[in-house]
Amino acid sequence: MRVVVIGINYPPEVAGIAPHTAALCRHLAARGDEVYLVTAKPHYPAWRVSAEHRQFGFPRRTLDGVRVIRVPSYIPAHPGSLIRRLLYDGSFALIAGLTALLLPRADVYLYVGAQPAVAAATALVSRIRRRPWVAKVADLAVNAGAAVGIIRHRVLVRLLRAVEYTAYRRAGAVVVLTKGFADELTRHGVRGQELHLVPDSEDLDSLRPTRTRTETRRRHGLDPDRPLVTHIGGIGRKQGLQVAARAASEDLTDACWLLVGDGPERPAVDRSAPADRMRFLPFLSRPDLADLLAASDLALLTQRRSLINAVVPSKLVTYMAAGLPVVASIHADSEAARLIRRANCGLVVEPEAPALLRDAIAELLADPDRRRQLGSAGRTFAECEFDRSKAVARQAAILESLASLPRR
Repeated sequence: MRVVVIGINYPPEVAGIAPHTAALCRHLAARGDEVYLVTAKPHYPAWRVSAEHRQFGFPRRTLDGVRVIRVPSYIPAHPGSLIRRLLYDGSFALIAGLTALLLPRADVYLYVGAQPAVAAATALVSRIRRRPWVAKVADLAVNAGAAVGIIRHRVLVRLLRAVEYTAYRRAGAVVVLTKGFADELTRHGVRGQELHLVPDSEDLDSLRPTRTRTETRRRHGLDPDRPLVTHIGGIGRKQGLQVAARAASEDLTDACWLLVGDGPERPAVDRSAPADRMRFLPFLSRPDLADLLAASDLALLTQRRSLINAVVPSKLVTYMAAGLPVVASIHADSEAARLIRRANCGLVVEPEAPALLRDAIAELLADPDRRRQLGSAGRTFAECEFDRSKAVARQAAILESLASLPRR
């Protein structure tokens, strides 16, 4: 089977959808499929292209059997405006679509991400090549944009939502991460038989620590004896991490609040963070991340109040797989909150309420037995629901079922 994948994110990016796309591509290549991946220069979540990838042109490399083509596109340093996001999505969609047309004809095309313009470009490539395509929807982009204030006018929200859902209706299959996503797309005309619910996944074995708690903390300049509350991943508008900075300012537990990652909102969070209680680290390698999570006492998850069904933070699955209890400042009706309740792996408090977040952190730090119970429940749930080998096998089967169809 020959597969052409179009997605704006791919490793060496370590946050968001990139690791999940890589896992699927590597799985396909390992079983003998011919896999082409058209992607952008690495830039997320810092929103700047790393120095080693700033070369001109369309560099190609074969990574783990996957033929990766990186195309030039517009990367906004400050992605908070609608115009910048449209240019970001549109420039990649145009160049990636043309690049895909120059590749050998695929048996099936795959779009991955949360950029409706890129989905539309994949649909057009599929139509020109007369082969089916699959949409793997990481986020409902227009809903997310409206929730964080990037898209403000109601008419524009409806217009862009119509464009987004029209693209997905044209796919031979749509893979979504949650039932909430599936329900939303069904309401907007995506047929149920074309929807496939494949939850986010995690490489469970890669999260086993190799250092002791004390060794890990000293390695990163952290006090071995202070409670450690850890957040990993992007620091952007969706996360609303200012609530954590304010809660840390009022914390009386002597905990260290650690943010591991980067993003456009980091400077603002850094300015409001108490220097004696909040620390920052860059993204870590997988082994270092496993050690750090094992050396932590609690995991932190925050989202803005307006985010309900638009996004599912992949960090939550990582926390659960690491056996770490979660305190989440998120909407009670959000997909993340439903997942935490199902797994019984943590506490959910009202979003954008620093005092409630502070008190929930203090409550769990004072109860080590309960922390162990919640962490163990999360790990057990992850083993049952989020095993990456099972997730990529299901996605590969969906692609294979469409690849076997005759040329349209």
